Amino acid sequence: MGILRLCGVLALCACLAPVHAQEGTRTAQWLNARFTSTPEQCVGRSPAFACSGVLVRSVPQSANADFWTLKDVAGSDLRFVFLRNDRSMAGLALGCGYLLFDGLSAAALGKAFQAVQDPVSPGSVLVSGWQAQAPAQLAIQALFHDSAQAGGLRCAQRNQLAYYQATGLWLPILRIAPGDPQAQVFGFAQQEQLYNGRRVAERLEHRYRDALSGCRDGQAAAYCRGVLIRAVNGASGFHAWNPSSNSVTRNGVSFSYIRADVGTQRLAGTEGLIYRELAAPARHTLVLRCAYPANASTSAIPDSCRASCASQNINSVSAWRSRYGASPVSSCAFDPSAAAFELNIEVRAHGGAWNEIIIAPWPQNIGPQLTLEAAFLIRGSGGLNGARYIQRDYYQQAGKVIPVLRVDLTAANGQVFTFDPLDQNL
Repeated sequence: MGILRLCGVLALCACLAPVHAQEGTRTAQWLNARFTSTPEQCVGRSPAFACSGVLVRSVPQSANADFWTLKDVAGSDLRFVFLRNDRSMAGLALGCGYLLFDGLSAAALGKAFQAVQDPVSPGSVLVSGWQAQAPAQLAIQALFHDSAQAGGLRCAQRNQLAYYQATGLWLPILRIAPGDPQAQVFGFAQQEQLYNGRRVAERLEHRYRDALSGCRDGQAAAYCRGVLIRAVNGASGFHAWNPSSNSVTRNGVSFSYIRADVGTQRLAGTEGLIYRELAAPARHTLVLRCAYPANASTSAIPDSCRASCASQNINSVSAWRSRYGASPVSSCAFDPSAAAFELNIEVRAHGGAWNEIIIAPWPQNIGPQLTLEAAFLIRGSGGLNGARYIQRDYYQQAGKVIPVLRVDLTAANGQVFTFDPLDQNL
């Protein structure tokens, strides 16, 4: 009962802070324990579903109404499937939906409900007295999606957002695998939660403010701090995470590197992608080739990395300004060493416009292997639809969810990255 009470408190407090990964995991663990519990009846000879198993209800992915308001075709009762380890789940297709607290826990939380065994379907339970007009008072413990069915996660995230908009509370999304041989039917993944975007924004904010030079292992700062951001249009006919043909030809994909001490106030576009730091674990690691302190117009040159600044004995801010101060666009390229990368930042001296960081091209169509962190739009721009397109396209192609974030490089309150649930393309 202690865990159940804790879960109830967490659900009630979710409006103040997102559910943490360990709490979502704990919910999944508790549900798995209920799933494997197989008493014939509960205390006071109440039916088995009052203290064991899990009551789940699927909702249509195409539904355009709030999930908790959807009724069955006949009657006013709601039909839930009773999942338990000793019951057959052969052929069960759940898609997405929601599940209830067990009866005893629901009563302890002030969310008691009436339920009886379905006389027509032994594997189902009928719940009556459903007060759809007060969703926060319903005994809903979590949302779920069947990871084996296409579109289930998007459906669950839509439901998560709808419930949040109606109640100010976040319900956790759980993966459900009815046929799991180890009876680990329920699982929790932080990245599948819609509110994970807040955590991503906080993580980016931390890296943005981390202005130390270089990394502990001696690599350039782009490998461990600051933010790598790539302006790219979100539109059909091109996956935004692929290198363009021009980038492949000139052996370099153009990014910008933003950090609190770099002083960037605008980017090359209104939407695009944000990547993890280069040293982040990845199936395909990105490689830093060179860096420029300003827009170097590399799309018009045969090799994205011009002659290195070191080869021209440009090893100080004054030396660079003497030669390229009047024409930054024609600058030499700073090599990928930690010292050269830091000098590239110092040369900028808060130049305002974007710098240009050159990453070696990667193979086409390997989205799942890349460390994409978010799609973004510039606050106040027309980039929302493009960012939403990128988010949706990446989910459809890679099966992974990245949040849409707003970027404001001149924010009065200093908060560069923000997450808005309503920006998401669900």
